[in-house]
Amino acid sequence: MFVAGILGLVACARGDSSEPPPAGETIACAPVFEAPTGFEPLGSFEEDYPDHVGVRLGYRDEEGRELHAFAGIPGEFGEGMRYAGEVPLAHGRTGRLFGGGRVWVLVWDEGGACDPRAVLGNGLGRRTFLASLERSGIIAPQ
Repeated sequence: MFVAGILGLVACARGDSSEPPPAGETIACAPVFEAPTGFEPLGSFEEDYPDHVGVRLGYRDEEGRELHAFAGIPGEFGEGMRYAGEVPLAHGRTGRLFGGGRVWVLVWDEGGACDPRAVLGNGLGRRTFLASLERSGIIAPQ
């Protein structure tokens, strides 16, 4: 239920992006995320904004654990969750980790209309969540 609330908050949030596309073009955001082995697609969600299309991709494994990747959907990812530190990303940036127990969110910016970027994990402990993000190519090898 908690995760459904977070997803609903993010899906309903609207905001302006910081970088407009060239005249007449709309940027189609794509989460930079490759589902780890064992996670099957749940489907996708697209949200139209004046200058881009935000996207959420969902995945679930046989144990019912879920991963959701976001790009270009404004919102307060991790709001109300405990800040759990910074995590080095695969391409030299740093992400902010929020969560505890079996619910985690990693948030980062890459610059442009498709920010913020985020991955939400439900049903995974911290170590498993971070290992999943490492296998998907988001975070640097630990």
